[in-house]
Amino acid sequence: MIRRSIPLIVAAVLAGCAAALPPPLTADNPASSSAPEASEQPLRNALAVDDLTKKTRQIFAQVDKPLDRPSPTSTPQQQQSDQMPGMKMP
Repeated sequence: MIRRSIPLIVAAVLAGCAAALPPPLTADNPASSSAPEASEQPLRNALAVDDLTKKTRQIFAQVDKPLDRPSPTSTPQQQQSDQMPGMKMP
């Protein structure tokens, strides 16, 4: 009995869906053929210089900061031993 009722239920559901009419499309619906076209906005220049780029360039342009340099009297072996105690090179 169940095997016979399943195809009938499926057929009834499909027939109900086929009988339903889609809602009419109004002019403001994008799927309507009478809908106005989308307004085109000009693309912004993605390669233009913005505030963040200007600030980054200013930071890179600063050369007034002194760099951390080791003292000229220390040798590379002294620097290495200072950095890694217990790992002294012969």
